[in-house]
Order: sequence, then structure tokens, then C-alpha cells
Amino acid sequence: MTQLPAASVYRLAVVAVADVGPRMRRITLASDELATFVAIAGQDVAVHLADPRGGGVSRRYTIRNLDCIRCRFDVDVVTHGDGPGARWGMTAVIGDVVEVFGPRGKVMPATARWQLFVGDESAIAAIAEMVAALPSAVEAQVILEVTDSDDEQPMRGDSVEVSWLHRGSTRPEESRLVDDALRSRAIPGGDRHVYLFGESRLVRRLRDQLYECGLGASEISAKGYWNAGRATSA
Repeated sequence: MTQLPAASVYRLAVVAVADVGPRMRRITLASDELATFVAIAGQDVAVHLADPRGGGVSRRYTIRNLDCIRCRFDVDVVTHGDGPGARWGMTAVIGDVVEVFGPRGKVMPATARWQLFVGDESAIAAIAEMVAALPSAVEAQVILEVTDSDDEQPMRGDSVEVSWLHRGSTRPEESRLVDDALRSRAIPGGDRHVYLFGESRLVRRLRDQLYECGLGASEISAKGYWNAGRATSA
């Protein structure tokens, strides 16, 4: 079994900031400390941020585009809302220093020949990194629900089929687009694995749906990234 990398505390500087859509900002963090940093695709770091009351909070972001030669990686921050993460995404500038803890996350890459990744916009970064790391022999399918086409991002991979679903003005917790898309998806009878990432209630619904379709617990990796009505991810 692959051993998870050890987590540590790092002090990283913001070296670049760029928008990757109207609701997502990419922040590049760097330090010579990252020369020996190791992470499995889909893992994240906890970024320590200040809250409006003068205290501290942590927000978790997937490690993207890790480059140990240049000693840097990216994090993609959702910028809508008024939570600590969203505020950091909107105000971060080159030269800022943040403390992070990682790598974190225990979802291990599966070895199945057929893999399906399902989620909402909070899962784009993790899914993109995991799909890009898959061996060429793996057939990967992706179902992602976002607000509109402005939220779509390219997915790298040798054999990847991506379905983007647009909820428009429907509230994320009220949408059932992903439920319907998963229900209509043809899933092979074996050598399969499904990943479910996103809003917690969505993840639970989809997991129950897969159980009803005959998938076992070992064939599903499920993780709730945020809860509608609670400022846990912004």
C-alpha cells in the first residue's frame, strides 16, 4: 500500500495571483522548504488565516501544479461569499506570507481500470489533479456541476471524458443535476471505483445511490468538502 506523506508546517510566500474564472482565484505559494515536499494527487494543505474577530481559522485547499524544482504549488480559492477563505482569495497579494500545514488527505488513488469522479466546483482542483495522475490504461469519467461555463476548467489526462452540468441560478443545495446524471451513467459490473467530492449532503445522497446500485464501500471514496449554510469552505 502507498504510504501517505508526512505532514509538516511551512511558511510560504505568495508569488503569483491570477483569476481562473469569475469565482475562482489561483494563488501560487513558494518557499525553498518545498524542495523536498511530497504529496499524493488530490491531497491538500490547511492554510491558517485570520478571522474578522482577530482569531485564527484554517481553510483546506487542494495542492495543484506541485513543482519541487521551482519550490512552489498553486491553490485555487473560491472567491464568492464573505468567509475567511474568500476574503483571503480576494485580498492576497505578492509578498504576503502564510503558514500552511500539509499535505493532508487520506483518499488514496484506486487501481481500478474504470474510475468515475463526481462533484461540484469545490472538487474541481482535486479531481483535476487526480485525473491527471492516472495511468494511461485507466478509463476516467468526470461529472462536475458548476454555476455556468465560466467555471469550467481543462482536465488533463490520456483517457478522460468530462461532463459539465450548469445549475445556473439554482442554489447548490437545491440542485439535483448531479443525482440525475449519476443515475443515468452506465457503471461497469467490476474493476471500478467512484469518487464523490463536494457539498456534504450531496455526497451522502450520491453514496446511498451507489449502494443501491450494488457498489460496495471499498469501491467508493466519498468526502464532503463543505456544508450549505455553514461557512466551512469559503
